[in-house]
Amino acid sequence: MKILKNTKFPGFKLKGHCKKCGKCCRNITFMIENKYVIEKEEFERMKTFDPKYKHFFISGKDEKGILLFTCKSLGDDNLCGDYFFRSFYCRLYPRIMMKSIKAGAVFPEECGYYVEIL
Repeated sequence: MKILKNTKFPGFKLKGHCKKCGKCCRNITFMIENKYVIEKEEFERMKTFDPKYKHFFISGKDEKGILLFTCKSLGDDNLCGDYFFRSFYCRLYPRIMMKSIKAGAVFPEECGYYVEIL
């Protein structure tokens, strides 16, 4: 499935396609007002203000103490078990990554998406 083909953003071009590796459904980070979510209490408040966050659960913390999330709909086959009703994050991936990409983040090796610097 080729969702994005040669999508351009200032300074780079998003290329590739989904390889169904499931990496985008794991180790997700969320931000509130340009700050990463680092406390469970923050996440609980997020869910009360916006039910879309109920699609995710806390799966750990990274080396900087930033909470990591996993989608509850991810199946053992790396496919979405609720594709038709998937969350906003999932619907916008990989475009939702643009802010992180601009800050130096990269797609996982297994992911079929990549960035070409212009």
